[in-house]
Amino acid sequence: MRDARELIESLGLIPHPEGGYFREVFRSGSTPMTTNGLTDPAGSVVQTDRAPPERNVLTSIYWLLDRSRPVGYWCMNLSDHVHYYHAGAALTYSVIHPDGRLETQRLGPDLRRGDVMQFVVRGGCWKASHLEEGDYCLIGEAVAPGFDFRDFHWGVTEELVRAFPGVFASNRRLLDYVKPDARRNFEDYYERQG
Repeated sequence: MRDARELIESLGLIPHPEGGYFREVFRSGSTPMTTNGLTDPAGSVVQTDRAPPERNVLTSIYWLLDRSRPVGYWCMNLSDHVHYYHAGAALTYSVIHPDGRLETQRLGPDLRRGDVMQFVVRGGCWKASHLEEGDYCLIGEAVAPGFDFRDFHWGVTEELVRAFPGVFASNRRLLDYVKPDARRNFEDYYERQG
């Protein structure tokens, strides 16, 4: 049986600003982990309505939450994310759709309990996740158009409560998943991780 430390070391995972540990393993037409989470215009790109409009076609990461970093903080991305369960315990996701509907989904191995092995979070939805039980959960995420930090937004308590008052009035514990020290300077983050 693998443990979280072994997986972190074997896969070369580093702390992720969203929580947990990660490694980018694919970026269309580019070398993974070389763009500091931004589009490589020399890679395979698609045109979007974003500024600037180019985005790599697809990106993929490994992502692991463990007992030392058990929360994936509230965030929103403009691109669709497909989450794939790989190993460990289940990961519980809270997803707020643009219409204010709250969805809870468990990504994990126990299909009899209602876990799913993969699920999609559409671009424009807010998501947070947490490890409820077990020592770790290892997943994969594919993002299309490819991940670019310019399309990423941290959840801020006041903004989330104002946008979705019904969700947070009846689920105050969800505010525990707001990142207390959200950073906007992701290039600095990548440089510090080396």
